[in-house]
Amino acid sequence: MTPPKRRRASIPSAVTNSSHAQTISEVEYLHLVLDNRTIERDDLALQLSTRSAQLAEVLASTSWQLTKGVRSLSAIVKRGVVPRLAAEARRNPKLPSLLDRIRPGLGGRLIDQPPSQHGSTEEEKLDIESYLTWVREYDNEIDEPAIRSYLRGLAHQPVISIVMPTFNSPPEYLREAIESVRSQIYPNWQLCIVDDASTEPMVRQIIDEYTQADQRIISHMRVETGNIAAATNDGFAMATGEYVGLLDHDDLLRPHSLAWVVATLNQHPDTAILYSDEDKLTPDGRRYSPYFKPDFDPLLLLAQNYMTHFFVVRKVELDRVGGQRLGFDGSQDWDLALRLTEIVDESQIQHIPAILYHRRMATGSTAIKVKLKSQAMANGMRTVAEAIERRGLPATIEPVAEDAYHLIHFRPVDNPKVSIVIPTRNHADLLNQCLDSLAKTDYPNYEIVIINNESDEQETLTLLEEVKSRPRHRVLDYPHPFNYAAMHNWAISQLEADYICMLNNDTEAINPSWLTEMVGLCQQNKVAAVGALLLYPDNTVQHCGITLNVIGEPGHRYKYSERGATGPNGQIVLTQRLSAVTGAAMVVSSTAFQAVNGFDEQFAISLNDIDLCLRFIQAGYHVGYTPAAQLVHHESASRGTDAEPSKRQRHGTEVIRYWQKWAPQILNDPFHNPNISISDVYGGLAWPPRVRIPWLDSCRSIELPCPDPARYFPSTPILLEPDGDLECRLSIPEGTVIEIDSVTIWVMETEPKANWVHQFSINGESAKSTPSWLHLDPVTIKAHEGTLKAPLNLRHNGPTPVLVEALSIDTRSSLRVTLRQHHSGFDGALT
Repeated sequence: MTPPKRRRASIPSAVTNSSHAQTISEVEYLHLVLDNRTIERDDLALQLSTRSAQLAEVLASTSWQLTKGVRSLSAIVKRGVVPRLAAEARRNPKLPSLLDRIRPGLGGRLIDQPPSQHGSTEEEKLDIESYLTWVREYDNEIDEPAIRSYLRGLAHQPVISIVMPTFNSPPEYLREAIESVRSQIYPNWQLCIVDDASTEPMVRQIIDEYTQADQRIISHMRVETGNIAAATNDGFAMATGEYVGLLDHDDLLRPHSLAWVVATLNQHPDTAILYSDEDKLTPDGRRYSPYFKPDFDPLLLLAQNYMTHFFVVRKVELDRVGGQRLGFDGSQDWDLALRLTEIVDESQIQHIPAILYHRRMATGSTAIKVKLKSQAMANGMRTVAEAIERRGLPATIEPVAEDAYHLIHFRPVDNPKVSIVIPTRNHADLLNQCLDSLAKTDYPNYEIVIINNESDEQETLTLLEEVKSRPRHRVLDYPHPFNYAAMHNWAISQLEADYICMLNNDTEAINPSWLTEMVGLCQQNKVAAVGALLLYPDNTVQHCGITLNVIGEPGHRYKYSERGATGPNGQIVLTQRLSAVTGAAMVVSSTAFQAVNGFDEQFAISLNDIDLCLRFIQAGYHVGYTPAAQLVHHESASRGTDAEPSKRQRHGTEVIRYWQKWAPQILNDPFHNPNISISDVYGGLAWPPRVRIPWLDSCRSIELPCPDPARYFPSTPILLEPDGDLECRLSIPEGTVIEIDSVTIWVMETEPKANWVHQFSINGESAKSTPSWLHLDPVTIKAHEGTLKAPLNLRHNGPTPVLVEALSIDTRSSLRVTLRQHHSGFDGALT
């Protein structure tokens, strides 16, 4: 596995020397990390099993049964009585002190902010404080000098016109919106304000004030109230910039928003459309509910207007589509985005993975709850319906998630033949259960092909003989050791179907239209593979798409979510593109399958489906997911899991090959925003984010200190022998004095289950540690008197070699420390 290349620092890199230090091979290192992850996973599985047994014991207990009525009453109190008391408490100032006395018995806080301050949709019920902590840590400080220096070196510095329609805008919000444009670090902008005949005189006074104060601000006062689209179009007509951005009259841009846009335009000169991530503002100005978006996805754009803010388009394309259409109020931006993306190539659409826009939450705003605006919802349905008609798509729309989103159902054209391929070895009960469920399938043109992989149980052999006599069923005998990839390549080469549905024998179809939905989506332009929504028998989510890197391996998104849960921004319930879907229930185009030469048979058991999806994408195809196809998956019921001791080595080899083959794609999954964690599958925040900042020298996820370097596979570690030393030379800008208070290194014991004490010293200061085997532990060496001076000489004294993974420096200056690790050691630069 090769880490992504990063731009060198502007300061010349230092030369690092080492003695008694060597690099271990990437394969050896990944084996160590994989073994560690497997051990941790087994421990978690054991804990889960223990907890499940304890829970079952509690649920079966007499006391639990006897207290059922009390629990029901408590739920009624919390759902009904408590909210009413809370509402009354906000009206009656004397009531809170009384409620404080009974609050502990009722559970939770009674007196809180009004619900409208925190949003009301499921997506908005976030931990605001957690997000604010993340903001303070990673998204609060804007390095204005660095940005200005970077911008001066850009060849293309276009004028960007910001169009802002107003109508009876709250004065304080309007001022803040205008000031957010005036505070842009990038100076080449134009603000076009169009007032839609406001009846509040203060609005015009504020607009006149700013047009006189800044010549880059121009305005137009409509004499009659039209609507937001008409006012916006007037703004488009006023705009003279090469690109045009949209800003609502009560929202805010970040100071570096336009800098990000211009940086992206210089990196991708043919860009026609840009959009960024966004979050919301409470009435008191607190940030919350971030939407970290995927790269461009036309399927998802039919389901929701995820591109909405910050949205910037080239004026040429904007004029070509004629601006916004009247009669789509509440969805006019969505309609514009759909029409614009129809006339440009996907390569001309760029996503900026950074929060550049704050949406103000106000009563009645679509930022609170889309359903509050019934007209906007109706117009949204019409917007999508017309886009489907324009594109000639065989599709229908179903409102989902309280009408906030749209599920797109694609109908198959001409019902092409589908071969459902089911591999099996014994387990007649599972196979029979699967076949019985398929009998309800409403798709008219399919056959079932069972690959019999050396079944030897009489019950299974009897079932297979009986199956051979069924219409549209056949059995192919594969008398070789189990190799999922090889057996499917062998079987599919004998089939003549237009589409292949790979289906595990431990699945059950839930809805009759499951295959119809998958084939309909797979028929869409350049879609090669489609995955389904898979549920565990307990009705929790097993699969709704795959993220390429979750602690080193692919992971199923939002696993164990309750059935019916929407996921963040509807990710579970919306049709969309992804980088990969599971082969447990996957429909593929036979043409695309042949074009990439089928499965890679070196992925014999696991990761072959992920590899296939990535090769589809590499060949110019797309991978889709539809939640309209639903099946139950008794995961690994027939073959077992890769965590079993007998399978660990084989699985480890496949994981290593996965990284070696696909490292750039794994580290840059276009459908997994770099601000979203790769440590879990639930869409949590990345600590730290993996965003590449144009005006900084390196990827932030590799900057140190990092919480667990092994999780990011930053580079090959260094094996430091007993009595070995390592020199780290830092290039320090001329005239800069750096005082180093402490140095932290991450080390790992190499001897299995050893418990040795090691000593590490830097420039005479030392620290002792007992590093873990197969786990990186931090060791901090502090300067007890004065400070540590560069160059830093790390020396190791211990009975066994250790792996040195990363190093970070704590200084008293405000400078950021960036370190790079090379095969010969560390080098670094202070910037």
